[in-house]
Amino acid sequence: MEHLMTLLSEYGLWIVFFGMIVEGTTVIILSGVLCHMGILPCEKTIVVSILGAMTGDQMWFFIGKNYAYKFLSKFPRVKAKVETLTKEVHAKADWLAISSRFIYGGAVAFPLVLGMHHYKHIRFTGFDFVGTSLACLTGLCIGYLLSHSFQKVLGDISHVEHLILMIVFIIAAVKFYRYKRSN
Repeated sequence: MEHLMTLLSEYGLWIVFFGMIVEGTTVIILSGVLCHMGILPCEKTIVVSILGAMTGDQMWFFIGKNYAYKFLSKFPRVKAKVETLTKEVHAKADWLAISSRFIYGGAVAFPLVLGMHHYKHIRFTGFDFVGTSLACLTGLCIGYLLSHSFQKVLGDISHVEHLILMIVFIIAAVKFYRYKRSN
């Protein structure tokens, strides 16, 4: 177990960075738990989680801008439906950019759609930074407070380290399985 904690201390920030690119909600809440346990440094975890989330959002925006219509051209009915949403997307674009990390599935869908509808990249990046920062801080606080609550209820949280790490690995395995199955 100590070996695992050492690995998390050494590589935890990398795990947070790449985890935020792939799936942010679970990663950021568990990162808050690990911050409370003293395994991850809070300040660095905040910065790394924001950078990871923004990297993922930029990637999806780029894919939407450069490849979505090429892909959709193979599906004319779907393409026509997507094009009918253009006015609605532009009317709510700023809110979509800010709220993408607060809505399940929005971290992929909203940047992709905004890229497809030629939303200005610089504007997207600014609003995305605001939304991502708020989402990361909120998620870390939730994880930190949940860990603190567990400690009050269960006593020293080190007794449940195995359970927390098992949950982390189960969630990662399920996400990986779903990803592989969908591709």
